[in-house]
Amino acid sequence: MMISSFYTAATGTINLQKGFDVTANNIANVSTTGYKTSESSFADLMYTNIDAAQGANTKLKSGHGVKLKKTDTVFQPGGLKQTDRPLDYALTANNEFFAVQTDGKVKYTRDGNFHLSLENGINYLTSADKGYVLDARGQKITLNSEDDSPAIGIFSFQNTDGLVREGSSYFTPSNNSGAATALTNAEVKKGSLENSAVDLADQMVSVIELQRAFQLNSKIVQVSDEIMQTVNGLR
Repeated sequence: MMISSFYTAATGTINLQKGFDVTANNIANVSTTGYKTSESSFADLMYTNIDAAQGANTKLKSGHGVKLKKTDTVFQPGGLKQTDRPLDYALTANNEFFAVQTDGKVKYTRDGNFHLSLENGINYLTSADKGYVLDARGQKITLNSEDDSPAIGIFSFQNTDGLVREGSSYFTPSNNSGAATALTNAEVKKGSLENSAVDLADQMVSVIELQRAFQLNSKIVQVSDEIMQTVNGLR
């Protein structure tokens, strides 16, 4: 039983640390334009019946710790910040994204902090990391100057929860999200950016909850180890 408690608590500490990592990443991106909060979910590991056959209906069960079941992206809108910069764009609806060609593939983002990039005498509209911003047909956008009003492609997905996060601001489609669909009547605010959707107060509550759970599991590991040492010393 002591060995079981030791490994159960150790499993808890390891997976709670993963939860800490998710929360810490949210806090680190509290000022990242268009960032969406990640939320960790935990699940119990297998239970073992005590003094009863497996599968029997009994209240006497021994747990085996927890695991980080999944990490979901919470697609809540962030507040809009007016910048008056001509190449800043903000989306008003939550299920809308800009398309950016970067790292050899098309990714989708809520970050509308765009720039001009001069290549071979042509000005391309690019993201902050030099990816090409695309129009509704998936073509690179060219401009003559920052004062132009290009037709930026706005895309939506049937199921945003199925999108796969890549880095802080990018998402890629999956079978669960469905393919990107170009929108024709999306509202875009020029001269504005979408703030990070991270609520710092919520993240601090998460830190406290994870910290207390981590301390409890660590204490159980310590107590189990001390008991095992005492038992071994009696031999």
